[in-house]
Amino acid sequence: MANKFLRQFIVPQFWKKFCIMIGGIFFMGFFLSFLIEIKWGTDPYTFQNTIISRRIGWQFGTWQLVLNLAMLVVMVIINWRLIGLGTIANMVLIGYISDFFRWVWAKTFPALTTICSSPEMLWAKILMFSAAILLFVISAAFYINAEMGLSPYDGIATIIGEKLKKIPKAVSRMCYDLFVIVVGLLSSIGSGIDIATSLVGSIVMALTLGPAIQLVGRFVRRRILKIEEKK
Repeated sequence: MANKFLRQFIVPQFWKKFCIMIGGIFFMGFFLSFLIEIKWGTDPYTFQNTIISRRIGWQFGTWQLVLNLAMLVVMVIINWRLIGLGTIANMVLIGYISDFFRWVWAKTFPALTTICSSPEMLWAKILMFSAAILLFVISAAFYINAEMGLSPYDGIATIIGEKLKKIPKAVSRMCYDLFVIVVGLLSSIGSGIDIATSLVGSIVMALTLGPAIQLVGRFVRRRILKIEEKK
């Protein structure tokens, strides 16, 4: 396992892939901070974790890191080959990058709260949400196509897909995402947390992430990594 992890540093185009991976993770956290503030939904994993972290009174980044560590243990036991530098960077950084920028917005951009809560600013909220969710999906696609290790969340989804061989991977992934959304919904019961509108973004994300990963993947391989597609 250690040898496989270390070999990542000497593979061809390592630094290109590393920069793509780090850039994708940074901008995922950056745009996620807007999605959380807008409260119209995020990816299924963030949807679940924002609810649970608020329910237990933890910082979002801290709770997500703890859950990621638990998932990482499962990946190590079942299929450590899915783990790479991107796995560690993803599990540690995204939640805290999002928390940091939410703190920045509170200090320097108080109008964001007004935009997100005022009915008169609905048009601005729609524009911000559309831009943030599109750019988050593109950032996630760059990160995944760097192929430097799956996030713990995606790693568990891959493991489940490998175990359920008779079920198409797309179907198993959809069920996995829906299960996580249900966990978030159940966690909100009795908490007073309004989650009705946040389901919108979660559904949009689930529908758009797959095609975006494929589209961006072609661009990354052909234009940045200069890898020709096999016919």
